Amino acid sequence: MAVTRTVLPRKGLIQSQHGLTGYEADQDANWALLDANAAFTPADLVAAQLGINGLIRGFTLSTSSSSLTPGLTIGALFAQGASYTPATAPSIGAAPAGSTSYLFYNSSSGFYWQSSAVGAHAGDALVGQVTASATAVTSVKQPATIMGRIAAAPSASGNFTVQHFLGRAPVGAVIQMTSSGSIWFQPTTLWDATNLYLAASGAGITALVQIW
Repeated sequence: MAVTRTVLPRKGLIQSQHGLTGYEADQDANWALLDANAAFTPADLVAAQLGINGLIRGFTLSTSSSSLTPGLTIGALFAQGASYTPATAPSIGAAPAGSTSYLFYNSSSGFYWQSSAVGAHAGDALVGQVTASATAVTSVKQPATIMGRIAAAPSASGNFTVQHFLGRAPVGAVIQMTSSGSIWFQPTTLWDATNLYLAASGAGITALVQIW
């Protein structure tokens, strides 16, 4: 007879089989507590304490010519301060037809689609952007990774904005110039959940902004 094992979603713990005693509910509750709270790695603890969430690597989206469900590879991310690293490609629902939508992951409820580039709940991780026609996924865009770098190339001097595509307000950011000239943060607003607010000394200069 085939044995079906229950693999708990957050830590990958294998829940033991039962049925010979009267304590099944207690066993299930204990396993759920372990899955939610135990076996944290140091990276999990750091992410939880600093409020860092988002894509670490992978979870690459791809277009689909005959379906509203994009392809999605395996990867690693932080959501609600805990890491999520599935062993097989996860299943996600179809993207909304005829629109641009954003795929997020919540550690309790899983993947969901959002109309804006900001998560519906604190700690949700942005997985990517999808543009769909009525019947197919026509284009995809990967988000910025935790500790990723965003290109800044203003077309004129003065204030400008760059979408950081992190899915939340950055915890911090550092400008790294890649040309002569200067780019700096606007003094009244450095960033918000969507954009970096920058200023430039002139046109044609470039920089990378390290965000986390």
